Amino acid sequence: MLKRTTTQLFAACAFCFGMAFSLSAIGSGGCQSCWDACQAEFDSCIDAGYPAENCRITWRSCGISCGCQIP
Repeated sequence: MLKRTTTQLFAACAFCFGMAFSLSAIGSGGCQSCWDACQAEFDSCIDAGYPAENCRITWRSCGISCGCQIP
């Protein structure tokens, strides 16, 4: 009985790890497009002549709003 329970527990953990791994791979595409949009906004801010520090602050807040890891 204990061996069966342990095997089922390991199988459930492996399944959960696999799902988390695959979902993080799928979700990273959304993060990249969000960061690309933030970078485009940063570039247009610099091109408009605003101070670089202000553009960096805006870029960082944009990236935080993406909900992804900051590169």
